[in-house]
Amino acid sequence: MELPNLSEKLLASVSRDFFRPLTRPSTAIYVDCAERLVDIAGEAGRIPHGEALVLIREILTAHPEIVLDDDEGATMRDARQRAGQIFNRLCDARWLEDQQLGLHERWVLVSPGLRPLLRLLRELAEDEIAELKTFADTVRGVCETLERPGILDARIQEPDLLRATVTDVNARLESAILQLHGVEKLISLFDRRQRTSDSPAETLRLLYAEFGAGQHMVCYDALRRSGLLPRLQVLRSQVADRRDDPLVRERLAEGLAAHYHWEESDAYHRAGKILRELEHRLAAIRLVADAIDARMASFNQLSQQRYRYQTELRGRRPEIVKAYCDAINHAHDGSRLGAMRDVVPDFEPLVPEVRFFFGVESLARTRRAKLPADLTFGGDSEGLQESADQTLEALRERQRLALTPQRAARLVARLLPKKAKRVATSDFSAADLDEMLDLLAIAAYESAITADGQRVRWKVDGPGKEAGLEPESIPSDPHAGWKVDRFSIQRL
Repeated sequence: MELPNLSEKLLASVSRDFFRPLTRPSTAIYVDCAERLVDIAGEAGRIPHGEALVLIREILTAHPEIVLDDDEGATMRDARQRAGQIFNRLCDARWLEDQQLGLHERWVLVSPGLRPLLRLLRELAEDEIAELKTFADTVRGVCETLERPGILDARIQEPDLLRATVTDVNARLESAILQLHGVEKLISLFDRRQRTSDSPAETLRLLYAEFGAGQHMVCYDALRRSGLLPRLQVLRSQVADRRDDPLVRERLAEGLAAHYHWEESDAYHRAGKILRELEHRLAAIRLVADAIDARMASFNQLSQQRYRYQTELRGRRPEIVKAYCDAINHAHDGSRLGAMRDVVPDFEPLVPEVRFFFGVESLARTRRAKLPADLTFGGDSEGLQESADQTLEALRERQRLALTPQRAARLVARLLPKKAKRVATSDFSAADLDEMLDLLAIAAYESAITADGQRVRWKVDGPGKEAGLEPESIPSDPHAGWKVDRFSIQRL
């Protein structure tokens, strides 16, 4: 069964105007109003209508620089009327709900979708992630759970216990990956601060003092120095073997069907999806860790370049001259140059002749553009054309012999026009070199996009998987003058 897209699920939960306050020029007013109202409402999720309007008026007073639109009360002079318009816009966006219980009893309810939105906004605005200190505990707990003997063995584990284990590990891995992405955010904040550093001392302080002792180093030490990455790699291989085990998938589907009351086919499909997500998340931690290493290296390189620019290229002399010119401008602000002839100079240059450049002469000279150099080789043009044709022909021949996913998909589509079908190398024979290369490409890849835009997936299996240490026991089939170890192809 095909699952709905994220956009379909989102629009079924919230209205189309839900994110409209975040796109207005007065976004700060709506965000601050939502935060204050949610804090005052507390866990009960409601606040008297009059008190809500008072809070909105206070927020409007705190943002006098924001220009409101016409539907937000821009033409109204009364602050209460403008607060009423902002309240109506919050209700239109389904951030708040207006509840009238009686003639003199009116409440404002916090929409259920507002709290997750505020949590997301707080995470985006947070520059210190305290949860990073628990990252090592989370990853170490996942490793200890999956390293237990027989934890994913479908022959000894009950379906519900297997379901609980996989679901719990998936949730903890998702939390760990979110924490790692938080590390990327912290490094990007340091990168932004380093680009605007004012002095070499501040550049070195950010690099050696703040960056080296930041919370992002907790995750780095946990992964690189505690040996968690090799353990995760081993666990990923074990989960990959369990994912291809039909018994594990069937037992997990039983647990999902009993716990969530799903149909058997739907539960079987979701079981495969959950196992793939578990393998993907175990591998994703290393990928994100490599991305963090790249960001850290980029930050170190940026710090070195910034320090060199501030000390060697820019230096102190331009700053001294600029400060002196600013002092002169401030001292003689509003006076004329002609009146400065009678003013005693600050100092006299110790040179016999002084010349100051001003006007057009003080401008930088226009650089003369050099003509492009002739990089063509001498010789006969016919010989050059023949050499180019030979090179092009060699490239075409190399492309024809390349093992690409597209040629594999072409042979799979021809041998297995329908899905869930299986064919072995003993059932057909490659006629020429091209078909032989198509067969080798099938063994090298497992999916490809055809020329008409369709994705073709297949799976290769054979006796070589169990008898890899005894190649003489593996049967072979003739194909285009060669012997190929027998294997089967199943289209998924």
